[in-house]
Amino acid sequence: MRIRQYTQLQSVKMLKFIIKGITRVLSTIFFAKLLFGVDCSAGNAGYQIGFSTILMKKALKKFVKPNDKVLDIGTGAFAIHSIWLKKNMNADVTATEISDEYIESAKRVAKDNNAGIKVVKSDLFKGIKNKFDWAIFNPPFRGREDHNGYKIIKRLLEEAPKSTKLIIVSNAFYADLKRVEETIKGNGYSIIEAVTAFLNPSKAYVIEKG
Repeated sequence: MRIRQYTQLQSVKMLKFIIKGITRVLSTIFFAKLLFGVDCSAGNAGYQIGFSTILMKKALKKFVKPNDKVLDIGTGAFAIHSIWLKKNMNADVTATEISDEYIESAKRVAKDNNAGIKVVKSDLFKGIKNKFDWAIFNPPFRGREDHNGYKIIKRLLEEAPKSTKLIIVSNAFYADLKRVEETIKGNGYSIIEAVTAFLNPSKAYVIEKG
């Protein structure tokens, strides 16, 4: 029994190692340009693109309409979803971050890509007064037992305006997706669709209040 548990643990560790390796490769300037059409050379970060980033693009492409107003919460150093939305959907995008370093990086990347997006400092919806059709978020999970990630999702759901639809994406290697779904439903939200993709361990939850 112990040998089986040890083998399973080692397999999970190996998978996580492989996932992290793939994420680093995907975050190169080449793949950022190839997958999103965004030049990230002016950015300042280790790696910002992974399976959940790619799946979020699929959800955005399916649900966001041209000229929709989108709030990109925790946009990261590349603001890659915000820039993609502006360039491909002509969405009215506001990108937020809590890191001053990432904010400056995101502004440089947006300028280099001629993307007219607003980049502001905010913690979730704090200080955000405009109305949005969509708010998108990739919660910061460091591991499946990282309870802080679930707390942030819960706070997001509690603070979100009722009229704003949300897209929350999470990677199954870092978050318990069943728990994410329970948190969503337990806070009065309905799942419109759980977007998936072949060989992608993430899910993008498209949700609305009620």
